[in-house]
Amino acid sequence: MRTAEATEPLTDGEIEALFAPVAGSRTIALAVSGGADSLALLDAIDRWRKRAGRPEVVVLTVDHGLRPESAREAKTVVKIAKQRGMRARLLAATGPAPKSDIEAEARRVRYRLLLGAAREAGASHLLLAHHQDDQAETFLIRLQRGSGVFGLAAMRPMVESDELMIFRPFLEVPRSRLAATTAAAGLEAVDDPMNSDPRFLRARIRRIMPTLAAVGIGPEDLAMTAARFATAAAAIDAATDSFIEASVVVSEMAVARIPLQAFRAEPEEIRLRFLVRMMMAIGGDPYPPRYQRLKALHAGLVGAAHGRLKRTLSGVVAEIRSGFVLFYREAGRAGLPEVRVGPGYRGVWDRRFHIHVSDDAPADLVLGALGEASSRFRADGPNHIPPAALWVQPAIRRKGKVVAVPTIGPAEGTTEGGKAAFSVTAREVISDRLADPARFPTYHEP
Repeated sequence: MRTAEATEPLTDGEIEALFAPVAGSRTIALAVSGGADSLALLDAIDRWRKRAGRPEVVVLTVDHGLRPESAREAKTVVKIAKQRGMRARLLAATGPAPKSDIEAEARRVRYRLLLGAAREAGASHLLLAHHQDDQAETFLIRLQRGSGVFGLAAMRPMVESDELMIFRPFLEVPRSRLAATTAAAGLEAVDDPMNSDPRFLRARIRRIMPTLAAVGIGPEDLAMTAARFATAAAAIDAATDSFIEASVVVSEMAVARIPLQAFRAEPEEIRLRFLVRMMMAIGGDPYPPRYQRLKALHAGLVGAAHGRLKRTLSGVVAEIRSGFVLFYREAGRAGLPEVRVGPGYRGVWDRRFHIHVSDDAPADLVLGALGEASSRFRADGPNHIPPAALWVQPAIRRKGKVVAVPTIGPAEGTTEGGKAAFSVTAREVISDRLADPARFPTYHEP
């Protein structure tokens, strides 16, 4: 079979293969901005969905409100989708416009709105129109930022986000073929001026791409290199999985513990990846810590004199104690979240514990950190739990008084007439997060 020319639109046969992973879905959502890439996605899906048994399609478009024309452009997308018989929804960003780091902030808002709307629509997949040129540009952006193996790894075609799959079917398709597909469909694409604004790094990278291609470093070559980094990243993650399974113990209090010597015995890339996964699992940040700070923590753990160290990174305390490295949540200057809970409450608190309150509980309970009340509990024992780790345990208060600390035991006031007034259970979810980490790059980029 001959290789398609860069100016040829996608054929029906190619489209059939590209969308095969979602053929069995009931509902899918498309993110359509009005640019040539996303309009090609809309057109290709429209052609593909005409066969019997194909999923229902919901088109989602976001008005960031960053340009005067954005509302009109979003409405045009909705109009095009409805003309083709597809459900469509316009999602408007609210709140003040970002004044700095505009690209990143707009991206965060966009994904929050798109993911929320896709879930509301009952979609199993959210389809994005990122393509081969995006892969290449993202690789160069991360190279410029000094990223390591995981940062330089190619975007994955399928990534899970809270039970919703992010699917990028066009990652091996050049931008030029998507533009040709849009043109062949008779659709007029929006040209976002941010794409050529030299204030933004991606626009500057895009400008030099033809120069690189002229010396034999084209988008396909860069995307292929990114794919090789992805293979290496997967191997490092697999080795880290084995290390975690063999060496890490997570207590009921969500304190992770590893033998210091076992940590030091691993290759550096495994140690660094392990620290990233630990910081994200306990601290809850969606992104890894900055590399220089990560390296500083790593150097401290490897070279700590007399086996003593206590440092904080990304909301996580790393402490060497009795030959082990302990990792636990930092209280932080702003403290930990407080939420009102009532009878039958089920939810995850601070991304570390799944909390369940019994149906017979009163309605005026507050869930938060144990805090200063931790001084009433013992911090020693076989797991050598530091006092600071007790401070960040979940506690139930009523009228300001601690009435239950589910990871430690009952507190004064939890019984009435010798019987428990109500029950609260807490299950740590750090183990789950360690075993199933975010696989980088995440869906948030580019």
